[in-house]
Amino acid sequence: MVSRRGLLSGAALVGVGAMTGVTGGAGAAAADAPLNTPFTPVTAPHLAEAERMVQYQRLLASGHLTAGLIGHWPLDGTPADRSGREHPVTLGPGASWTDLRAGSELTLDGSPSGYAATGSVLDTTAPFTVSAWVRLSETADKANMYTAVSQDGAMASRFLLQYDDTVGTWAFKVRSADQSVKTSAVSTGTAEPGRWTHLTGVWDGTRIHLYVDGALQNSADAAVAWAATEGFNIGRARYDSAPVNRFKGSIDDVRAYDRALTAAEVGLISGKTAIDNNRYLIGSPSLVTWGTPTDLTTWVSHARCSSFLTWVLKHSYAWATDDYFKQYFDDRIPEAADYRRAFAGGTAGPRFQPIRKVTDLQPGDLVAVDYQDTVEGSTGHIVMVRQVKGVYTGSATYSGETQYAVEVVDCTADPHGIYARPTYAAFPDTRMVDDVKNFEGVGIGHMTFYADNATGRFCRYRWSVNSDSFTTDKRPIAAARPL
Repeated sequence: MVSRRGLLSGAALVGVGAMTGVTGGAGAAAADAPLNTPFTPVTAPHLAEAERMVQYQRLLASGHLTAGLIGHWPLDGTPADRSGREHPVTLGPGASWTDLRAGSELTLDGSPSGYAATGSVLDTTAPFTVSAWVRLSETADKANMYTAVSQDGAMASRFLLQYDDTVGTWAFKVRSADQSVKTSAVSTGTAEPGRWTHLTGVWDGTRIHLYVDGALQNSADAAVAWAATEGFNIGRARYDSAPVNRFKGSIDDVRAYDRALTAAEVGLISGKTAIDNNRYLIGSPSLVTWGTPTDLTTWVSHARCSSFLTWVLKHSYAWATDDYFKQYFDDRIPEAADYRRAFAGGTAGPRFQPIRKVTDLQPGDLVAVDYQDTVEGSTGHIVMVRQVKGVYTGSATYSGETQYAVEVVDCTADPHGIYARPTYAAFPDTRMVDDVKNFEGVGIGHMTFYADNATGRFCRYRWSVNSDSFTTDKRPIAAARPL
């Protein structure tokens, strides 16, 4: 299984130069093993620029924020602390690794042994922030209280990020050392078992703030301060000097910051900014902005498949102007079907070389599919080749045709694949997080294209290695290489 950090972090991208101005490392996923067709990389400036946009959108999606980070447990199959502060957690027997989301997470059974713990991480006398992705089990009894993250004193937890059964929703609480004082900030919505939710609790020294999915829910005055030195916990709390509130469900990507994050920073770590900045749009003017490397939030892609790739070409080459596209495509931002017709008819102008055979595809080539007015609101789809992975024989093979798995860069509302299918690990999509809730917009995925064995030409395609196929008589395909 490809780790979520590998899927979402820009550092996992092959062929993209090192980032500048972004502190901290996100790790790199191991490259997928090739299939059985040689791959020869070529220099393609527009591919590099497309990947650069994907890179920053992936960093946004992973909630990349390192300033003040003193504890980070991605929980992607290991107990490691990725903050560099060396606070790995120890798992109880009731904690296990599961794969409900890309890269796995920690699932706790609600028993006394269902927890993960380490020594105290935060100085709880000073402002701090804690966050986590949480998912109550569908079998969790909502009449019980469940704590996702806490840090303990001898008698009680200094703070609790939790589900509160008395209100039926999420809460962030702080307590006095002797348990005589408790202050809560409570969500305005209800907690839904089986749904992943991002929780952030902030104490700024005088007030506490609870954010749910990046949105501020409530705040409360809380000036009490004391040092909780008895340990940092995932999946339980402490009360009357004993463990309580054992979590039943799954917890992921736990973080601790030694400062109070701002609302904008909470939006970043929760993925809210990623959703706002990377959107698939139809019927609205497109906007694609290559931002400042020191500020992830300045990288924006509000586009559909064809407008994104048109913006990439315009950003990469002096020839790619409104006038060029108007002259050869009759539109400053052509639709996918416009690209397909121009590629097939040889009318795309001197800057596009037609590619007729699937085996001739190289990194940076554009492949356009024409839906021929069969899909409301969409003329087709266009992608940029990132890598031809090789011949694919896992499913949907046809006599007289050879199927090739192709890694692509594109902009879409529908990731190329279905989470948790056996083929997912080998042919992932960077926008795919779980089987319910995924990112959209620009990213990297996998499609398959079929070659007619007699001619080598495109004869069929599939959206992913686990989807249905369409023949070119129903949906014509054409490809070209920007020059």
